[in-house]
Amino acid sequence: MIKILADKNLYKLHQFLPKEIDYTLYNPQAGIPGLEGFDAWLIRTVTKVNPITFPDLGKSLKFVGTGSSGSDHVDITYLNSKDVQFVSALGCNARAVAEYVMTAILLWKEKRQKNLSELTFGIIGVGKAGSEVANLFSAFGLKTVLYDPPREKRETDFISSTVEEVLNCDVLTFHVPLENKDTPYSTYHWLNEEKLTGQRFELIINTARGGVIEEQAVLKAMDRGYVHDIVIDVWENEPDFDPTFMKRAFIATPHIAGYSEQAKLSASRMICDQLCDFFQLPKPTSETIFPEKKLFLTKQHYSLKEVLLQLHPVKEYHTLLLKLSTHKNKIELFKKLRTDHPFRFEYPSLRLEAAYFDDFSELVKLGIQSQ
Repeated sequence: MIKILADKNLYKLHQFLPKEIDYTLYNPQAGIPGLEGFDAWLIRTVTKVNPITFPDLGKSLKFVGTGSSGSDHVDITYLNSKDVQFVSALGCNARAVAEYVMTAILLWKEKRQKNLSELTFGIIGVGKAGSEVANLFSAFGLKTVLYDPPREKRETDFISSTVEEVLNCDVLTFHVPLENKDTPYSTYHWLNEEKLTGQRFELIINTARGGVIEEQAVLKAMDRGYVHDIVIDVWENEPDFDPTFMKRAFIATPHIAGYSEQAKLSASRMICDQLCDFFQLPKPTSETIFPEKKLFLTKQHYSLKEVLLQLHPVKEYHTLLLKLSTHKNKIELFKKLRTDHPFRFEYPSLRLEAAYFDDFSELVKLGIQSQ
């Protein structure tokens, strides 16, 4: 029988595992048990896997899967050297991330009284998440600049903008993996003091990885008037985030942009499907059910901001993160906030009374449907 060690916070994992396995759940905050005796190990981004953190992978381990779209927390070369197969849930949360970005932009538009049609939006990284962001931007008729040199090299039908073109945008949103300085397309501190000097950005959004932007350089740019607003979901030295940087943000959240009911279900299903393929196990026959949610808003009159905040908890996370930013146990509380808060529902799964669509065409563009 195949034995699996799995992070207990992988969402509803048991629904996607076949009966022909024996699985053990663990709490990563309490430490990770020894890997000896396990054939597979299922993790999340909170677990860093490399020769330093796990010099001994055990003799039996053959498979590691992460329930996340990103994989920079795993040294894949190291696993390959140990003949351990690695898989991820690439793209599982792309729609959730795109909705976070568009929601933040709409809230920013309302607060700052911006005309989005007058602005240019630069997307840095046009993979799964960046492409979903581009799709939503297109639905809203936003002028968009796509920047992704690695994708241009891989795909003959994709043409990336130049770095100069994307830096001339009014708004930047990041959707790249964190690549270190020694790689051909390094993204570590991609947005640094040099790129910020002399440029003026209305808004910078980072839902990729904390090290992609240099936080201290952004703070200096804000002080000099080069950057007006920031929306930050990921942090340098996460989970030990910088309270000063956090307090300057228009919206600050604890790495939850990709958190939704649908994204988490997709992540668990994707890694379990790949596990079954690897070990040649039968997949559970029942299909994944992505639930819908009907909302009955109590007030009769809303602003767009009020409607969005009832549908998406982004400001709720901001308030909670602000409260814990100066707490002595902020690192553990940051982790707890990520795991304990209920997952939201993605917009296409929400149903609202028809009257709201008469007042707010934005709801249709977000994919919400009438009851």
